[in-house]
Amino acid sequence: MRIKTIALLIVLAGLFSACSTTTSISGSWVSPEHQKASDYKKVAVVVLSNKTTSQLIFEQAFVDRLKYLGYDAIPTSSFIVPEVVKKENAKVIDQMMKDRGVDAVIILSLLKVEDGVRYVPGTTSYAPGPYYGGYYGYYYYNYNHMNSPGYYEETQSIFLESNFYDLTSGKLLSSIQTETADPMGIDDLSVTFSNTILKKLITDKVLVNNSGK
Repeated sequence: MRIKTIALLIVLAGLFSACSTTTSISGSWVSPEHQKASDYKKVAVVVLSNKTTSQLIFEQAFVDRLKYLGYDAIPTSSFIVPEVVKKENAKVIDQMMKDRGVDAVIILSLLKVEDGVRYVPGTTSYAPGPYYGGYYGYYYYNYNHMNSPGYYEETQSIFLESNFYDLTSGKLLSSIQTETADPMGIDDLSVTFSNTILKKLITDKVLVNNSGK
């Protein structure tokens, strides 16, 4: 029973590992003038997307994570409508931000999506069977090998960018580009992307972890 339990745990661990989505940083930049994180009071999250659902999901993921880190955060979709976002309205939007106490802005955008194909080689897995005496019984029954042929599967890589601005100075402090391979869905992508970006911003001393955790 113990062996079966251990085997099951190993299989489950493999499944969760295979299904885990990873976002990696492909490039980053921090302003050479930047020295340490400012005590930001409120961070506004801007998501550039032509799909409202995606915009709201990404906004919420970043807002939730920023609040966990101890920051007040606000999604810009809650007070800025698409019709207002025009070149001539820069001062209007800037004032809308300041009216709400925003002193930092993080802008998220999609760079590109790459589709591809990869080959997954066949596997041979081990499964112990019953034992019926003698070496041949052990050999024959206890070493059942199940073979699966190799196959091709479609892949998808999502490239995203994050730009962090200090609203007081109006300067860009950080720019980060990421790649996420085969996300399991928009919710999964938003979580792994937000975690990766905010962790990097903390490492680069643009933000700090105020959660105490």
